[in-house]
Amino acid sequence: MTNTANEVECAYCGAVLPDGHTSPCPQCGKKGRKISVSVAEEINVAEKVTWEKRREFYEKHPLAWATVIAITIGAPFLGLFLAGWAGVIAGLALGGIAYWIGPIAVTKVREIERGG
Repeated sequence: MTNTANEVECAYCGAVLPDGHTSPCPQCGKKGRKISVSVAEEINVAEKVTWEKRREFYEKHPLAWATVIAITIGAPFLGLFLAGWAGVIAGLALGGIAYWIGPIAVTKVREIERGG
């Protein structure tokens, strides 16, 4: 809503003159006007604010991590102990198991929380 107010005064004596007055001042007889205009405006603003919180970390599983290390270190010694093709096949099988368990040992976790 806009409110506008005009005020006309004599530039010399300060007497209030009617709006649209063009002749000399009725009090001092001089010609000169001072016009004051004031405008008042009301503005409403509505805005939506949203936020997002992200947290990334690596979650460790100690038992799975220890198992992967034990298999990785133990597979060559087992192959040496068994010798020959049986040792190679056993080492490859244990390496495959360690490859499968490895991602379980350390998992990247991303938590996203939103609000607003």
